[in-house]
Amino acid sequence: MVYKKKLILLSGLTALLALIYAAALIFDPERVNARNAAFVWLDAEGADRADSIVISRQGEEIVVLTRKNGLWFVPAEGIDLPAKQARVEDLFRILSSRGAYPLRASSAASHERLGLTEEAASRIIIRGGAGAYPLLDLLAGDQDTAGREIYLRKQGENDVRSGDTRIASYVNGAANSWYDLRLFPENSGGTVDAGMVQRLSVDYPGGTAEPMTLSRSGTGWTVGSLPADTQRVESYIRAVLDAEGENFLPAQDSPVFNEGRISLELGDGTNRIIRCGPLDEEGKRRSAQVTGSPYVYQLAEWTLSRLFREASYFAAGGN
Repeated sequence: MVYKKKLILLSGLTALLALIYAAALIFDPERVNARNAAFVWLDAEGADRADSIVISRQGEEIVVLTRKNGLWFVPAEGIDLPAKQARVEDLFRILSSRGAYPLRASSAASHERLGLTEEAASRIIIRGGAGAYPLLDLLAGDQDTAGREIYLRKQGENDVRSGDTRIASYVNGAANSWYDLRLFPENSGGTVDAGMVQRLSVDYPGGTAEPMTLSRSGTGWTVGSLPADTQRVESYIRAVLDAEGENFLPAQDSPVFNEGRISLELGDGTNRIIRCGPLDEEGKRRSAQVTGSPYVYQLAEWTLSRLFREASYFAAGGN
C-alpha cells in the first residue's frame, strides 16, 4: 500500500510538472511575440488570382502592371511593354510568405509619425478577377532608425507592423526598374543562344570604321579573313545577346534606324538585326530596334561601346 501511494504521488507530481512546463512554453513572452509576429500579407490563392498591380508613391502613380496569358506587362501609350517576370514573382513571394512582421502600433495616431498616411506612404494595390475590392492594398512607410525594417499597414486598418525592407525596393524604384529591357528576351518567340550564331556583321555608326565580319571556322573564328581570338569573340557574342536598353522610347518618335547595325546569322538560316538611330541631344545615347520586336530601346553610351567593338579587338594574339 505504501509503495502504491508513493507511485500515485510521484505520478501526480510528474503530471503537474509537465503541465507547468507546457504552460511555460505556451505563455513564454518570447514565444508569444514570435507567434504574434508571424504574418502573411497575401495568401497563395490571392497571388495566383492576381492580374494587376498598381504601385504609387506619395499619391503619384509610378507603374501599372497587368498579367496577360500568364505573362506580366507594363501598359504604356497603347503598347504592352514586357515586364521582368522574375521581379514580379519575387514581389509575390515576399508578400505571400509567412514572415516576422511584429505589431508595432494599433492606433491611427501613429500613422503620420511612421510615414503611413495615404499622402506620405508608398502603396501596392493588387487586384485579381472581377472583385470590387483589391486582393491587397498595402501602404509602406518609413524604415526604423536602424534601417533594418520598414513600417507597413493595410489600407483601412490601423494596425502597423514592421518587417522585410526588401519591400522598399519594389515601391521606391523607377518605372523602368520593372521593364524587361533585354534586346533578346527569353519570351520573344525565338530564344537565341551563342551556339546558334554562325556569323556576325557590324556596320559602325557614322562610318567610324570599316565594316567587320566575324565568322565561325571549324572550332574557332575569323575576323575578316584572319584568325580571331575565340574566347574574345564568344564573350562578345554573349554580350550582344545579353545586352539591355536603358529605357523604352515611344514608337511614334522613332527615328530612321540607319546609324549602325549588328547582324547575327543563325544556324537555322534566320537573322537577328540590331539597328541603331542617331545620337540623342546629349550625344551619348542611341535608339535601337531589333528584328521582329515592336519596341524601341534607348541604349546607353557604355552599352554602345560594348556592342560596337572594332576588328582589332578580336585579332588573334592582339591586346
